[in-house]
Amino acid sequence: MRNKIIRTIVFDAMFIAIIAIMAFVPNIGLITVSPLISFTLLHIPVLIGAALFGWKRGLIYGIAFGLLTLIQAATQPRGAFDPLFINPLISVLPRALFGLVAGFSLELLRKMPRLYQKGLFIAATSLVMTLFHTFLVITSIWLVYKADVLRILQIQDAQSFHWINFIGLLAIVFGALIEAGIAAVITPAIAVPIYHKYPFLLNKKEQNNETRP
Repeated sequence: MRNKIIRTIVFDAMFIAIIAIMAFVPNIGLITVSPLISFTLLHIPVLIGAALFGWKRGLIYGIAFGLLTLIQAATQPRGAFDPLFINPLISVLPRALFGLVAGFSLELLRKMPRLYQKGLFIAATSLVMTLFHTFLVITSIWLVYKADVLRILQIQDAQSFHWINFIGLLAIVFGALIEAGIAAVITPAIAVPIYHKYPFLLNKKEQNNETRP
């Protein structure tokens, strides 16, 4: 049992440290293309952790993702929308829900007998969950800060709203697809070899037996 606790602490520290490095080192986890457009790869460690350890770790790493982006937005703002992420409803809550749902979805891996099936499932789930994450964040921003979003975009009349909204929607869709595609490639590329080397991560009974004297 002690070995299991120590191993869990080590993995948690490693994943949270990776998320922190990606959050605070410019253009690694948060890639700013322009003051209005940015991409994130911080969700990928959350997906990997959820795939390896289940929904509890997915939730914990999702909360860490949200808290670290909140701190980054408060201390190192890089884009016009960063000040909005100081609000936990924008930065923390969507990421916690994302990690939780991803963790529950990836629990199905334990029912798949073959490694290639696990890899395909992780890729598909990572793609869908990344789009889900984008939807949660964008929806939260719109519901809480609609007036601020319109001000940042400098929307003045109905016609400009129509065109700017259309262009912004295209940018969001394009960015979300890029993030989803990257996650669908990187997440199984890292998780599957770890499964191959440490199969007990998927087998809770085997993991429990490992800790018995």
